[in-house]
Amino acid sequence: MNKVHFMLGVHNHQPIGNFDFVFEKAYTRSYLPFLEVMEKHPSIHWNIHSPGILWEWLEKNHPDYVDRIAAQVKEGRLEILTGGYYEPILAALPDADKAGQIQKLSRYIQNRFKVKPNGMWLAERVWEP
Repeated sequence: MNKVHFMLGVHNHQPIGNFDFVFEKAYTRSYLPFLEVMEKHPSIHWNIHSPGILWEWLEKNHPDYVDRIAAQVKEGRLEILTGGYYEPILAALPDADKAGQIQKLSRYIQNRFKVKPNGMWLAERVWEP
């Protein structure tokens, strides 16, 4: 029988300027419960993308969640994807700003999770070569 390869990728999103109670609601109803399920299934490998502003909020309000994410990264179960720090439509930005956005989030990921991101989330799937 042939093997089936399944890729599971998760995108958590919060726009700039969203209210704390909206972040908290998404965290309690979505982000945390999903992580808890993934922790119960260590054989499943997955990836996640969150914009920099969401990582900032999580670090401030739920650092234990970020630590739990880091533990799965360290175990080799979870890949963190980079992207634009503030999740902009990259095709709408000048090239220098595009690079700066991606570099800023990549630096955060490298510093916090001790891995260099290999994959990237492309906001709104908009690309212009």
